[in-house]
Amino acid sequence: MANLHTLTLNKNNISNLDGFLDKVSKNLPSLKYLSLLSNQACPNELSFSYRDEEDYQRYRYYVLHRLPNLTFLDSRPVKKAEKTEAQRVGAYMKIVAPSLTDLKAQMQESVEISRFTPLPSTTKAPGKHRGTFGRIRYNYSGKNSEGNRFIKNAQL
Repeated sequence: MANLHTLTLNKNNISNLDGFLDKVSKNLPSLKYLSLLSNQACPNELSFSYRDEEDYQRYRYYVLHRLPNLTFLDSRPVKKAEKTEAQRVGAYMKIVAPSLTDLKAQMQESVEISRFTPLPSTTKAPGKHRGTFGRIRYNYSGKNSEGNRFIKNAQL
């Protein structure tokens, strides 16, 4: 496959980025376009809620360091400044992904936390209601817009 220049492997359950990059660099020397979106190895925030833009940028630097001939990675072209920065710091930008057991434990923990709520679980009986008195802060006279009482009709 020495002549292959475009490889799209979106949503293929690729989790070992190093192993994948080793094989690609060895077997696909002419590769220019690569897309790995929605894989565990590609930490973008649209696919994984625990990832952010910084994780994705570190991933880009690392991949560009390992595959310097790429001109397009995932969803955008590779800029010259990005390629220069990747050669400078890319070797130190390896993203370590949590194991599946860590993710399952984290999800279980978030489910346990979500069971608690600040609202009471029961309501009072209709006869036991305690009303309150007070002065009205805002008195709506109908002169203002119906949608928002602070916007006047003349401002619409």
